[in-house]
Amino acid sequence: MTKLGVTWLRPALLAILVLFSPAHAEDPSRPEDIARQMLAPLLDPVKVATLKGDRPANTRLYKVLYWLETARLQGGDVSVVVDTAQAAAGYAGTKCAAADKKAILWNHRKLEDFGCFSPESMAKLRKGGSPSISKGAASGTQVALDHVLPRAVVPELAARFYNLEAIPARENLMKGANVGKRELQLAERWNRDGLLSEEGLKSVIEAAEDS
Repeated sequence: MTKLGVTWLRPALLAILVLFSPAHAEDPSRPEDIARQMLAPLLDPVKVATLKGDRPANTRLYKVLYWLETARLQGGDVSVVVDTAQAAAGYAGTKCAAADKKAILWNHRKLEDFGCFSPESMAKLRKGGSPSISKGAASGTQVALDHVLPRAVVPELAARFYNLEAIPARENLMKGANVGKRELQLAERWNRDGLLSEEGLKSVIEAAEDS
């Protein structure tokens, strides 16, 4: 085998070894078990509320997307898997659960479109890392989890899954803290649903006027 062939194979072989190492042998394989044992603790709103840092939910969401894709590969319906996990986490049927589910399924679909479920990227996602994009115009770049309503404008949503969206890292840098029509509409909806405070909505309105 040529030196070039060895170089090309090494990342893929490493990812496969990570995914199928003995440590993974004890992971649940049934979709409903994945939902209850792996996803529910990650989605638990009480635990999420205690997260610290500038981007406290980003690593957690990457892990959620890893386990959701794992459940899908085992024959699970991703919508049902999220419902099961939210029920086990104790917040099914709430406005927050509905908003989280919509965002999680949307981000799962985006990662699929970006080609982010290769063995290499799955290994990164499992550890809470950003996967590489292998499809489309942004191929070869990294995914970033963008705060739809910027953290600088509404820090109260920094750790909310429903405020995170997977986009190419380059696009994330270009967006910055800009607030447009889409962001304003989301802020108004989330405020009506009790997911954004009056103070937060006011901050978004002011930011939109300044944009």
